[in-house]
Amino acid sequence: MPGYRGMVSQSAAGRHRRSPTPGRGIDTRIGPPRRPQTPTKIPERSADDLPFTDLDAPGIARALAQIVERPEDVADVFLERREELELPPEDAAPGVRLRREEGLAVRLTRGRKTWLASTDRLVAKDFQDALRRVARAQPRLGYPLKQLQPSPWPEPPAAEEVLSFPAAVRRALRRRQARFRCRLVVRRHRRWLQVIGPRLASPVEREAFYSVVAETPWTRHGVLLTRLDDEAADGVARRLVRAYHCRDATPPEPWRGPCVLGPSAAAVLLHEAVAHALEADTLAAGGHPEAAVGVALGAAGLDVVDDPTSAPDAVRRTVDDEGMPALRRHLLRGGVVEQPLCDAVWARSSEVLAAGAGRRSDRHRPPAPRSTHLELAPGELAREELLAGAGGGLYLPVAERGHLDPLSGRFVLRFPYGRRIRNQTAGEPVGPAAMHGRVAELLQAITGIGSEARLAGAGWCAKGGMTLPVWATVPALRLEGVEVR
Repeated sequence: MPGYRGMVSQSAAGRHRRSPTPGRGIDTRIGPPRRPQTPTKIPERSADDLPFTDLDAPGIARALAQIVERPEDVADVFLERREELELPPEDAAPGVRLRREEGLAVRLTRGRKTWLASTDRLVAKDFQDALRRVARAQPRLGYPLKQLQPSPWPEPPAAEEVLSFPAAVRRALRRRQARFRCRLVVRRHRRWLQVIGPRLASPVEREAFYSVVAETPWTRHGVLLTRLDDEAADGVARRLVRAYHCRDATPPEPWRGPCVLGPSAAAVLLHEAVAHALEADTLAAGGHPEAAVGVALGAAGLDVVDDPTSAPDAVRRTVDDEGMPALRRHLLRGGVVEQPLCDAVWARSSEVLAAGAGRRSDRHRPPAPRSTHLELAPGELAREELLAGAGGGLYLPVAERGHLDPLSGRFVLRFPYGRRIRNQTAGEPVGPAAMHGRVAELLQAITGIGSEARLAGAGWCAKGGMTLPVWATVPALRLEGVEVR
């Protein structure tokens, strides 16, 4: 069937089966870029940001109700429209690339098994076909709808802030008296979504953010940003210059001692060692997820929150990707597990777990419990005080990636470079390093929390094949007695 992407069947063991056909996104170029003006932030919301306003939500809900057989069944329709605008590097073909796509997914979860049928069009015929495929044993009844046509795509955006950003980075590099080859790829990501269930329809949600990838002969640096301005350009330039000064540095010898993580590195640590460790599907690998509640996992002063409702405006959410209200969720309070990340399916099997953390990378995958915006309350230590308590250790400003083994609890966090701490300051550079340990050991090794929390794009989370942007507002951290090699 045109536009149909097939059906995914997911069992409790996480197996997927898909019969895919090519998607139908729109991939175009918008002429040679014109000279940009002053950078601007992502535009405020307009009528174009509500593409699903005129859909027949009651008709969709009635159709879903026909496939619900048991009180514990979870059924919904996920409507999605997404746009990616890319400015390629200067040595690539000129012109801004624009890709747009839209579609829907019908999901039915019964017990621990999920059926998902997705399409690459928003038309009534495809919805009806997806509904029949998910229902399986249901008779081929008609599901009449009054309207399943979103509003037309608006005209291609000017995106002046994207066009001007490479020049802003070059200016920031010159201010640091740095001149080296740098290829920049700048993208603007926008997504609109709505979830409709048998009894209710969530409001239309909108996400808008930027990603920047900078490549030099010695490093590749990627970052997520909520706006493109001089401050963002200065941050990219600062990281590139740091990497330049550390490009020939020798990796540190294996040792155990103190480390200070900058806010960006701390964001990755908390995402991997707290958020991933406390996702219901991760916890289920070792038993029932609610058994983690009350476990002392981190240092006594560690309060880690996931709160999509307090994320920056452009990525703030009021509901999750299942249409459930987003929660301010204390993952750790005083170092003790309080409320793991949970989606609707896991919440239905527990009186302790709360839904509201279901996320989807796109309509072609079922939702799973994931974090959105982590927060760690600032402490009382200035940067100089953090460094003063870590003499002879390492200052690690950024982390490349982390990996958690959910069965053993072992954790690895990798850093592209760092500096040796001498006389309460960051001294000579060191090359790539990796921090090793078990999650509880690392979190209990935190002995100092910085006084200034900063917004950081923790990066693209790729767990389980789902690529999701994750955010964090956290301060710097000092850890003692950690293993680095």
